[in-house]
Amino acid sequence: MTTSIRRKPVEEENTPYYDPRLFYPARVGDVLSDRYQLAAKLGYGSSSTVWLARDLDRLRYVAIKINAGLSRGRETVDVDGEIDTLRLIAETNPRHGGYAFVRRLLDSFPLEYGSQTCLALVFEPLREPLWLYRRRFGLDYLHSECHVIHTDLKPDNIMVKLEDLSLLEESAKDEYENPLPRKMNAHGHTIYLSRNDYGLPRKTTGITQITDFDRSVSGTRSNDGCIQAEIYRAPEVILDAGFSYSADIWNLGVMLWDVLEGNPLFRNIDPLRVHAYDEVGHLARITALLGPPPRELLGKGKRTLRFYNGGILNGPTVEKANFNFEMLLERVRGEDKRMFIQFVRRMLKWCPEERSTAGELLQDPWLFC
Repeated sequence: MTTSIRRKPVEEENTPYYDPRLFYPARVGDVLSDRYQLAAKLGYGSSSTVWLARDLDRLRYVAIKINAGLSRGRETVDVDGEIDTLRLIAETNPRHGGYAFVRRLLDSFPLEYGSQTCLALVFEPLREPLWLYRRRFGLDYLHSECHVIHTDLKPDNIMVKLEDLSLLEESAKDEYENPLPRKMNAHGHTIYLSRNDYGLPRKTTGITQITDFDRSVSGTRSNDGCIQAEIYRAPEVILDAGFSYSADIWNLGVMLWDVLEGNPLFRNIDPLRVHAYDEVGHLARITALLGPPPRELLGKGKRTLRFYNGGILNGPTVEKANFNFEMLLERVRGEDKRMFIQFVRRMLKWCPEERSTAGELLQDPWLFC
């Protein structure tokens, strides 16, 4: 353990509303549920940590997501809802073309410590989060077959399948022989660094999977309220005008742009860059890209009057000449640039019902260029 890591917040300690009392105090070497031995930490989120573990019963490696306790600041963890969603995904239609592109549950069990109960979810291990994403079969499966709205699509939640399972044994061995720095916090919990860099692929993997369904909801009922990471937030979500599958489509369009360009489309309102999410600034930039919002959408929003007066945005405008698709996309040129912008425009529309579905997007020419 180095001095710098001991003094500074590490990994999950940096997430909003972090409460160490709600996170299970996992340690490398622990055996969970009399079956799974923790070998290395793979990652973390605002409500969970993820671990590489040896399945001592079936002599294989698995990934275990350990959710935090039931209450964190302004958020609530719906553990039963996540389990129900994962079972629905696993059982609905294995013959669908997108079935292999969605991560499925292998096992689950509760973990008790103190007065807390944490839910552990067992999955097939995957590679690092996706940084090149051009296939969305999994999203069509979620929408058309499972009737699930993900609500939190982002590069962290699109993972690449491992191309060589020996990487897991090597990673576990390396953590044992050359452990990464770690720290002990004031509550006596060990905070590990994630061991999630497997290097360059040894061969083509070809498969990505959508993960993390703890915030997903059913698309068969009406939904409203706040979802999505701020920079991926759809306009109907900002206005609280209700949302459906099309919110995922907006989310997908912004995410694809960010991954391909290497910079967030709405980086000016990214709280990681400007320290505070600016909803008015977000709406102003959407207006620069798409023109003024339709009055029908504004009329549905429970929060519209917070941002608009007579259809006019209450705040500084952003000039279209300074904020447009053509100017912002710098890493792609020529015909590929034109086709990609046309593809993104099918997803980024003010009116949710005008956005293409995941199934329709599968046929877009840009995917085959």
